[in-house]
Amino acid sequence: VAGRTLADVGRIDVLINNAGVVSGKPLLEITDDAIERTFAVNALAPIWMVRAFLPGMLERGNGHIVTIASAAGLAGTARLTDYCASKFAAVGFDEALRVELAQQGSDVVTTIVCPYFVATGMFDGVATRFSWLLPVLDPDRVVRRILRAIRRNRRRVVMPWFLYTVWPTRVLPVPLFDRLMKFFGAVDSMNTFAGRPDAADR
Repeated sequence: VAGRTLADVGRIDVLINNAGVVSGKPLLEITDDAIERTFAVNALAPIWMVRAFLPGMLERGNGHIVTIASAAGLAGTARLTDYCASKFAAVGFDEALRVELAQQGSDVVTTIVCPYFVATGMFDGVATRFSWLLPVLDPDRVVRRILRAIRRNRRRVVMPWFLYTVWPTRVLPVPLFDRLMKFFGAVDSMNTFAGRPDAADR
């Protein structure tokens, strides 16, 4: 596939890993196939894509790799066990790749994108307790932020801004951290999840 892509369009200067799937069910209600599909699409596909197109970027000495992760890659949420695990993997992959490229002295840039729920239909029905802090995001706004980050070589895009508070709260005792997640509605956000009606793993 990578060979055909390069033959059709030529060099790849910017790679955006944006595919994603979600089950939206409690762990014991998700089929084995659905779990494997979640990891294949959300975690493994970005790795295979980078392995396919990074060599050309390294040869030219420039390029930009964008990995679309999620707020679910920063903090766990009920009914998203497989999804959160796959997005944590995507965040870890970007971080490890970033430091690996720096160690090699490469000018290839990586950017990780961690948005809250985006109104694409994938997460239809999700609830947000404080919409002024954690709004369901407009897709066009997210795209504009990503494009700006690419132009400015920003390494991380987290939106909305309130999600930046996840990192300092990680040092809190687990019971307090969990209570904060509950207070802000993160724990219960998937309780009303509907998703796309034509989703394969419904």
